[in-house]
Amino acid sequence: MCNKCCIGCCIYSAVLLLLIAILLFVIVPLVFMFSIGSQKTLIFPTYLLEPKNYTNPEEYGITGVRNMYINVPYPDSNITLGVWQVLPSEMVSDIVKNDEYNFDGALSNQKYHILLYLHGNGSDRTKSIELFKILRDLFHIFAVDYRGYADSTAAELTEDAIVTDLKFVYKWLKGRSKSKIFIWGHSLGTGIATHLISSLKKEDLYPAGLVLETPFTSVTDVIKNHPIYKFYSFLPWCDATLLEPFRTNGMDFNSKMYITDVDCPIMILHAEDDEFIPFQIATELYFTAINNRNLTYQGEVTYHLYGPDGYGHMLLYLAPELPNQVKDFLSQCLEFNKKNL
Repeated sequence: MCNKCCIGCCIYSAVLLLLIAILLFVIVPLVFMFSIGSQKTLIFPTYLLEPKNYTNPEEYGITGVRNMYINVPYPDSNITLGVWQVLPSEMVSDIVKNDEYNFDGALSNQKYHILLYLHGNGSDRTKSIELFKILRDLFHIFAVDYRGYADSTAAELTEDAIVTDLKFVYKWLKGRSKSKIFIWGHSLGTGIATHLISSLKKEDLYPAGLVLETPFTSVTDVIKNHPIYKFYSFLPWCDATLLEPFRTNGMDFNSKMYITDVDCPIMILHAEDDEFIPFQIATELYFTAINNRNLTYQGEVTYHLYGPDGYGHMLLYLAPELPNQVKDFLSQCLEFNKKNL
């Protein structure tokens, strides 16, 4: 009787282990492969953002900022994007009250270069205020929330759709100002920025410079470094179920491909202790850029890799050398644009 019990227990355990293995290594990857919603939740975790009041930027400890909205017209719908217009530091002293200041008129002031700021996948336009306080010494900043983020219109989130929206924003800025336009992307915003500039190039539109803060080569390259992917990596169908869907469904943000089409100087910023995107990925992007660009007409590529000083993925603005690095890059871009007019 005991022998039969032992055999029965062994069979039961073997069947249970087989079912668990099938669940973990077959069903879970297949469900993920066909679940676009799950994929989008990973790339666009808008659920992490708590509802906020964006209409009064002073509540967040920054003055001289206008909350505004840009309407992106489509044949079948309209998308409205929430934007913060952050005035240059020199202009702030002229403001008595935000609602009495001519923010539209400030756009016509060619003394200040425009910076289009593109945030990361779990952020919104309130998350980079400390960085804005540094950058506004040099730029007139426009921080945009993508569709589906913050109080922008809830709409389908795909790489192409976001780039199309931002291309309209770029043209909107260019139509209202003769100042040079720079683009700054953080994390996911770096993938959006490289794709955006590549797309603008097709219409003979060229920003004056590009800053990539904590960039990556592609979403799938980042996933390959994640512990969950490594857990599944021995499976023959691992890439087909866990990586290929991001490419197929328009969420790979392949900066490694688009960066060769960026015809302006580039500055890359990354930290060795970045907990989300390994610095080796940023280094690979840097070498891809310098090895596949004509530096004469596309501009130089500068790479600042900070040591393990606690900056991680979100705190590069704390680097004391950052302001001077941005100033030097701005001068480099202006000199490049002067030579290539």
